[in-house]
Amino acid sequence: MFALALLAQPLAAAPARPPVKRTAPVKRTVAKPAVKPAVRPAAKPARLANIIPAALPDTPEIQALRRAFRFGFAPYEMLRTRQLQLSRVAAAGQGAGMGTGVNALIPRLTLADASMRDVTTPNNDTLYASAWLDLAQGPVFFSTPGLKRYHSAALMSITSDVLAVLGTRSSGASGGRYAIVGPNWRGDLPAGVERVRSQSNDAWLLVRVVVNGENDLAAAADGLMRFTLSAVGGETPLELKVPAKPDGKAFLTAVGTALERSGDALLISRAAQFADQGIGKAWETLTPEQQKLWNDSLPGLIHELRAGLAAGDSIDGWVYPPFNMAAYGDDDDLRARVALGGLAALPRIEAIYVSARTDGEGRTLTGAKSWRVKIPARLPVGGFWSLTMYEQQPDGRLFFVPNALNRFAIGDRSDHIRPEPGGGIELFVQAARPSGERVVNWLPAPKGNFVLMFRAYLPGAPLLDGSLRLPPVTEGEMIP
Repeated sequence: MFALALLAQPLAAAPARPPVKRTAPVKRTVAKPAVKPAVRPAAKPARLANIIPAALPDTPEIQALRRAFRFGFAPYEMLRTRQLQLSRVAAAGQGAGMGTGVNALIPRLTLADASMRDVTTPNNDTLYASAWLDLAQGPVFFSTPGLKRYHSAALMSITSDVLAVLGTRSSGASGGRYAIVGPNWRGDLPAGVERVRSQSNDAWLLVRVVVNGENDLAAAADGLMRFTLSAVGGETPLELKVPAKPDGKAFLTAVGTALERSGDALLISRAAQFADQGIGKAWETLTPEQQKLWNDSLPGLIHELRAGLAAGDSIDGWVYPPFNMAAYGDDDDLRARVALGGLAALPRIEAIYVSARTDGEGRTLTGAKSWRVKIPARLPVGGFWSLTMYEQQPDGRLFFVPNALNRFAIGDRSDHIRPEPGGGIELFVQAARPSGERVVNWLPAPKGNFVLMFRAYLPGAPLLDGSLRLPPVTEGEMIP
């Protein structure tokens, strides 16, 4: 669903645009060959300790601190992800004319596999390209190609809210030309260019292009490389350390920096209600008691978010996303939970993510047993669907399960699947490989507990309004 490891090679820059009034000359990324890009091993972020923190006391002081923390957590995670990805770009792009990597579109031309352990809940369906935008000094021009396959480019503000999704749903196979502008930019645009306004100067643009099977990877990569990006003006330097395990000073400093750079008057106004807890203030201005409260409480506050990752509308063991997914408004609780476990999730109208940790009777899903998952025939999906297997780690993070077939997901593009006579699909989920022909419908599971994630891109009305639900996972006999 979500944040990604990046390749070092930039995409081709956008074609030159007519000049924009009252702005600096166009700064363009340099095109690079797309053949066999070198992959730089991703540095794994530090994991939170597996020791469960003690429950926080339910006092008015902690309640106020919790509200302030959840307000600031998504901007913190956005800046942390920005730092992580741009540090890789800088290390891999030395001498390639990429500068800091800001306002440049960086592709990943391979699908994630079981070796990818630096981000939680990866998908095995799409290629990605990512761009961290700095809009304080002018627009960024972005072009989407005319692709006859699912593609999308999600624009997220510094709070992780999705402001726009450009691609199949907005322009179909005809492509589009856009100018992404900051919250306070005013000016004229060239003819034929659509303005897309970001709520914050710092923003994240994340491109997805579906891969229709193993033999389609090269064609999908070619489509990804046809997205282009070029920037007007420069960037505002950001010298900030955003660690994976922050103390109070690191957390409040990063959140304050995000607010200061945002240019978002509404966000800054909302932040004022948390000033008594230190949001928007320099760490040194807090009392020693406030500083100690932040340092002592942060592990517990983060653990509370982990405990809430499975929250949602649970029906027959499947947990459905809330209606305000990715468009959170004042719902800081949901925004913070998703920032921890699913940063860059799309809104429901673009994609629905449904997870299962138990069967229909509430029994925990484990590879020690054999399970059956039925996918209804003719699902109302305009893009594609997939069912992905994840192994849950002690710290709550989810990763692919290594297996001899390198099969991490099954979907409507899986040509090995054998459907039932009516068009539905029954999948066998267990750790042991089934013998004979039933292996074609096997989704390998770990020996321990696991989580299933169903994704539907461009879901139809029955999935959106809840009139169509997935059948419950059921226990079956172990297939030898």
